[in-house]
Amino acid sequence: MRYRIRDGVVLKCICGEYLLIATGEAAKHCLYVRQVNDSLAFFWQKIEAGLEEDAVVQKAMEEYDAPDELLRKDYHRLLKELEDMSYLIPVEEPTL
Repeated sequence: MRYRIRDGVVLKCICGEYLLIATGEAAKHCLYVRQVNDSLAFFWQKIEAGLEEDAVVQKAMEEYDAPDELLRKDYHRLLKELEDMSYLIPVEEPTL
């Protein structure tokens, strides 16, 4: 499944802490501010860049020196968590 970031949600680093901030209309759908850890911020930046799952996992393997299976599992868990909190929106894949 593919996801897009809800319009108005931004990741900011303030005083060394990463925060997801919901601005404008986004604040009606998700928490206004949520502190996130460095790993979530890393994955978020890859989602923002529009990378596909395999590319995200490859970059994570380079960054964290962890096995593909573990990173892929963590990535899926993170995507589901962010979707449940309405920061990410699933994108319907066109059917052929």
